[in-house]
Amino acid sequence: MSRLLVSVFMLLAPWSLAESKAPPPVKKPLKFGMAHPYGDAHAAQAKALIEPYLSKALGSAVTVQTFETYEALSDALATNQVDLAWITPLAFVQAAQKNRDVTAVSKAMRASDGGLFYRAVFIAKATAPLADLKALKGTKVAWVGKSSASGYLFPRALLKDQGLDPDKTFSSEVFSGDHPAVCKAVREGTVDVGATYAAEPKEGQALVPTGCEDAGPVGDFKVLGSSNNLPNEVIAHSPDFPLFRLNDVMMAFGRMGQSPDGKKVLADAFRAQGFGVAVEGDFDQVIALLKANDVKAKVAPAPEKAAKPSKKGKK
Repeated sequence: MSRLLVSVFMLLAPWSLAESKAPPPVKKPLKFGMAHPYGDAHAAQAKALIEPYLSKALGSAVTVQTFETYEALSDALATNQVDLAWITPLAFVQAAQKNRDVTAVSKAMRASDGGLFYRAVFIAKATAPLADLKALKGTKVAWVGKSSASGYLFPRALLKDQGLDPDKTFSSEVFSGDHPAVCKAVREGTVDVGATYAAEPKEGQALVPTGCEDAGPVGDFKVLGSSNNLPNEVIAHSPDFPLFRLNDVMMAFGRMGQSPDGKKVLADAFRAQGFGVAVEGDFDQVIALLKANDVKAKVAPAPEKAAKPSKKGKK
């Protein structure tokens, strides 16, 4: 009997050992969603840069899908139509309102000091007689769109903080669709003022309307007023994102500035110097603006660094 048991074991052993070694999870293609805050030409350029870079960095095909509005992108993220998204904090919180498992992974760093924040600003031509927000009464204004954080919602909140009614301050308003178009409208005199954004400046330096970089020299404009610091755009993942890939995603964005190809993607696609880790509290101002106090915006844990091989026993 004992020989029979041994024989059976020997027959089953190879099968058992093979079964015990589970195959690694399959890395399926990923969909990456983005809007077009800098216009259609930039969105096309960003797509052409992001797809090959992330496909190589993440070990599977990555396809970029562009959405006309941040509302559409927010919906797509919350309903798993995209796996990852480059999205504004406001649209991210709106996605979290629809599905609490939407999670922020990384946030963009801008300005020479690696700023993680920006400010919503009102701008006018540098030669305009307007000096501050109190001079806006009766002027014509250009907004980006009603879902734009820096190009509509936070500038309107800023006016309210200053005791101004955003619905009664301006003689007329237009929605230009993106930040360069807002700046162009201001430069051409179609409107008197526009709402855009400025990167977090170094201490002691003046705000520069970064949103106007694609609309000619930023020196042609002046800032009339600004909001408090707001978090830059974030990389977020969908509720059903395969979590075994999360660390690779965080490391891919965290290391983007360490190679020439990555630096080009940062500069030309994301208009950033790097990506930092999103942390709890980053979205408090957005949650307050949306009066979404029942939402706790989820952030991913810090990425795990790959363990270095031990020198002991190294041949």
